[in-house]
Amino acid sequence: MKIRFALILLMFSPSAAFAQDEPIETDRPDQTETVATVPKGRFQSESGFTHRQAERNGRELILPETLWKYGVNDRLELRLITEFEFNKYGDSLAQGLEPIDIGLKVNLWKEQGIIPETSVIVTMKLPKVASKDLAVDYVAPEIRFLFQNMITDAIDLGYNLSADWDGTSPNPIFEYTLSPNFKLNDEFSAYAEAYGYLPQQQHATHWVDGGFKYLITKNIQIDISGGYELTSHNHFHSYYESLGFSFRI
Repeated sequence: MKIRFALILLMFSPSAAFAQDEPIETDRPDQTETVATVPKGRFQSESGFTHRQAERNGRELILPETLWKYGVNDRLELRLITEFEFNKYGDSLAQGLEPIDIGLKVNLWKEQGIIPETSVIVTMKLPKVASKDLAVDYVAPEIRFLFQNMITDAIDLGYNLSADWDGTSPNPIFEYTLSPNFKLNDEFSAYAEAYGYLPQQQHATHWVDGGFKYLITKNIQIDISGGYELTSHNHFHSYYESLGFSFRI
């Protein structure tokens, strides 16, 4: 009788319901978004603090950028991005809330042989839901296709293709990413990445970056990363450093 009662308690215990969860999977710190969605009924937050040297006399601080996620079912998550920026270019200063980004991610199908697991993200920046200095004129949509192939149990290859609008121009900016990920042990993982932006009326920019993630628990993760621009403007290569913290409840 005592054993039966203990089993009933275990089945209805919240901690038991999540005991078999896979470790948290995040879209940060790389530019390649994961194909994974947040489990049904779970809430996830991913925050990053970034310093970017965009020009010799231009600096950007993101304090922080946070991606908020909620799992609707096993294949669908809702997404909200809030980003607080401090931008200084020469004598010009802009600071405050960037336009809020809302949208969803849908897992379309799982990996089958050489066919990668595939998801899609559709989002939209709300032009006026922002600080005055950072508001844009138009709604800014984005569509991003996410792909992942498992190479071994410890190595996977993620890659994205996207088109997005910045809210100031009717022309889209195309983006590509390619990121091998390496599971070093149960807690540590690392990645290397190449990515770039291909605007229609400006020069393309190409970057490399890399970083590490550490699982404190299955539901808490910290990360560190940095990136360097291979292309240049005015003989200057942009770069950035970032620290992140993510959790799931």
